[in-house]
Amino acid sequence: MATASVPVEPDCSVCHELLSDPKLLPCRHCLCRHCLLPWLHSQRPALCPLCRCTIVGAEERGRTSMEDIAGGLPTDLAIAALVEARRLLERDHKCCVCDDVAATSLCLHCGDMLCAACTQAHGKLSATRQHKVESLASVTADTVAANRPVPCAVHADKATELFCSTHGQTICHVCATSRHRGCSEVRDLEEKVGEARALLAQLADTLRAGERELDHSIQQLDDHLKEVEKQSAAAIAHIDAMCQRLAQSVEACRRRLTKMTHSACCDVREAMSEAKTCLLQRRGKLTTHTRVVERVQDAKSRHTVTSMTPKLKTRVDDLDYSVTLPADAKAISKVTLIIDSEVVSRLEKELSELGQVKVTPTDIIAHIKPQPEGFRFHDNHGENIVLSNHQLTAERKSGTLCGGVVMSRDPMEINVVYEVLIHETDNTEHSVNTFLGAVCESPASVTLPCGSWFLTCGVVVRPAVVWVHGSQTDTNQFSALHDVTAGSRVGVGLDTVRCLHVFMDGKDLGVVKGAPSLAQHCYALFDLGYRLKKVTSLPPYRLQTASISEGKKLMVAVTAYRDNETLQTLSACEDKQTHTQSTSQ
Repeated sequence: MATASVPVEPDCSVCHELLSDPKLLPCRHCLCRHCLLPWLHSQRPALCPLCRCTIVGAEERGRTSMEDIAGGLPTDLAIAALVEARRLLERDHKCCVCDDVAATSLCLHCGDMLCAACTQAHGKLSATRQHKVESLASVTADTVAANRPVPCAVHADKATELFCSTHGQTICHVCATSRHRGCSEVRDLEEKVGEARALLAQLADTLRAGERELDHSIQQLDDHLKEVEKQSAAAIAHIDAMCQRLAQSVEACRRRLTKMTHSACCDVREAMSEAKTCLLQRRGKLTTHTRVVERVQDAKSRHTVTSMTPKLKTRVDDLDYSVTLPADAKAISKVTLIIDSEVVSRLEKELSELGQVKVTPTDIIAHIKPQPEGFRFHDNHGENIVLSNHQLTAERKSGTLCGGVVMSRDPMEINVVYEVLIHETDNTEHSVNTFLGAVCESPASVTLPCGSWFLTCGVVVRPAVVWVHGSQTDTNQFSALHDVTAGSRVGVGLDTVRCLHVFMDGKDLGVVKGAPSLAQHCYALFDLGYRLKKVTSLPPYRLQTASISEGKKLMVAVTAYRDNETLQTLSACEDKQTHTQSTSQ
């Protein structure tokens, strides 16, 4: 399906000129090579001037020179061609043959500007009649870049029409008969371009599928954000209602307690008023007698003093001097304590109900949490393998029987099972049985044979045979693999002493007898030759403790390739684990 091309800005964001030897950064922006070097030296850390993505990490900066880093970045040939086309179109539009005659056309093959007369002549010459000529008024840099032939790097006057697969470069016919005469595969350039375009189409489809998945996830996030807003509004409305209820309860409590206080204090107030009136009357009598006593004290007549004193004493003794308050007057303090206790209790109850309103965003995120995916297959695989589904699915090409080896991209972890689901099998006369195992070197450096059993560094298992580093041993240990069909699961895993286990439909078939402990970095291997047609990797999972222990015992018991020191080390490991398990029990 044709798609609109994405416009590209061929200007450097540092010097703001047309890009010269454009270097493609990890973020896919471009800088001139002569601008990139001073930029890398001046920036710590070195970031892209457009998007601020990291160009060079601190660790790589410490061990690699800036020149090597700049030289290691790929040159964007598409941008380079576009820049060259723009420079060509910016030249004076003068005919390259005639003197001081304006050019009207451009030969896309030669890059020459031609006037009207020369354009006609250019189309009649046998050497140039096949060249494509465009009007300067309508031609664009994109058109020029897309149609300009690439000259040979050695013979500048020759166009590249062949591709050397051995050296991975385009060459001319002269190079094919001289410099590349001994190369194993020199192909027609159009054929290679067709394959490249097919691969680019697959990459584009993969990227578009990824974009669709991201758009779907973003849409899910938008939907959940809307749901969050709705939940937030509902929660706030609930909080407002609770607060309103709380305010109403507080107000009702205030009125009720106020009424209770007035009612409780009314009797006290009357008793206090009566007591006060009584005391005032007593006070009045005391004041009156005090004045009488003072007058007698001031009298000059001794007769008056001696006769009035006994009488006054009798009256004073009869006066009421008591000042005891009524019992009701003390109740006001008890009323105050009752008010405080009830108000606090009611408020605590309402606030505890309000505190139960909680926001739990983790429940929302759980809806869009990605499911665990299988391990990815490495780009280096058998010649008849096609990877898809983000390198999770491997399929052998139709009409082929071998060249179907695939390996995990990442090293195997201890106590982890790496399984594949078999989608399709071949039921032909050539059908044999399942091959799987582990390779003990990086997949990127493995030279893949037609079949996995030719590998010299690793362990390969089939129902009746085991290959250990290329040495074959007949065994029926894994005869269950004869029963593999579409829908079955097969896999491998390493135990704590790096012994290889084989699994089928989740069942541990045991450790590979006679195989030594594998290297620190080894990779799961599956061979889709002959029988397996299409598989998909499943999410790795942890081995069960019982399987690990059993595998270790078998390994210690039957290892024929180890020396005494290695056996003693394994036995010590086994004893240590047994002691640890007994202690824990």
